[in-house]
Amino acid sequence: MSRNKYLMVIAGMIMQLSIGSIYAYSKWILPLATELNWEAHDTKTGFSLAICFLGLTAAFMGNFAQKIGPTKTGILGAIFLTLGLTGSSFAVTLGSIELFFITFGVLQGIGLGFGYIAPVYTVVKWFPEKPGMASGIIIMSFALGSLLASFIITPLYQSVGLANTLLFLGGLYGFCMLLSALYLANPIFENKTKLPTEILSAKKIVTDKRFIALWLLLFLNVCGGIAIISKASILGEEVVGMSASQSTTFVAIIGLFNGIGRLFWSSISDKIGCWSTFMIFISINMICFVLLPLSASNSTFFQIITFVIIAGYGAGFSTMPSFVKSIYGVENYGQVLGYTLTAWSAAAFVGPILLGLSHEISIFYLFALLLGIALLVGIGLKKWI
Repeated sequence: MSRNKYLMVIAGMIMQLSIGSIYAYSKWILPLATELNWEAHDTKTGFSLAICFLGLTAAFMGNFAQKIGPTKTGILGAIFLTLGLTGSSFAVTLGSIELFFITFGVLQGIGLGFGYIAPVYTVVKWFPEKPGMASGIIIMSFALGSLLASFIITPLYQSVGLANTLLFLGGLYGFCMLLSALYLANPIFENKTKLPTEILSAKKIVTDKRFIALWLLLFLNVCGGIAIISKASILGEEVVGMSASQSTTFVAIIGLFNGIGRLFWSSISDKIGCWSTFMIFISINMICFVLLPLSASNSTFFQIITFVIIAGYGAGFSTMPSFVKSIYGVENYGQVLGYTLTAWSAAAFVGPILLGLSHEISIFYLFALLLGIALLVGIGLKKWI
């Protein structure tokens, strides 16, 4: 069956919209606290585990995914994500936080990983002339998934309860991912255009100073953004006094800017190069993290700065695929990108932990420092590429 590359983009977007719901996690915190008296500090582990296993799956199952193809990879993603969310429903019914961590965190995280790499590895191959734009469109959809979910979760919870909401969303997202997976395919011309390139071993990749620099760039850029996302709803209410409805809108707009940043900055990278793009948005985010503690008394200013930070946070994900491809080539692209995404897994734990070190908003100065270190890493990387 022949495939249309633009329909391929739509299929990839549907997959990413489904798995991107994980970024609306802060909307689960209040229902979990209301029904089960689970503390936000404890339930946050479910989110961290999901992102952790997303990265680990992308890293260590990347070669496997490329061998079995995007359709089977996407189907695996649909199965694991559905098992994770429906299992979370039973965990809530039983009141077991341990089971919740296993289902919502581990099983769903594996599904997120397969669901993430299937379209990202595939759609970019259909647009060799604009890899940044292609990856940006697909990865933008991951962010926009949180925008949709932020408006769906609360009304569903209020109508049918927490357990049924998890059950319903598990079936809905699994079905959408399955439809997407059935269309995804590698381009036929891919094998005809390969040039001789050294296939790097895992040892060569992880000991390469270029890879280490790329990993650190992604890790340091993710820490601050993911810390904000993990507690976005709570930050809005506690820092600037938003109402519950205002915090819902705040979370939704965060998802929107996460998506806009991914498309905007990845498109810029096609014109000025990935390295320059990274240096620009990291510099902007560093300044914004310095300004964030100064904006606590002004809700509008606080939100604007947060949205800029999240746009730069998303930019790292959409720009990294073409960055990796430009350095390591098509043959090593999938494996190197998978290993690089473990930085996301690590930051999923480190970012929220750092945010929890202090209840003072001045903690955001720490994230500005991390981005300052990222700029130094980027300067070093420039000498090696």
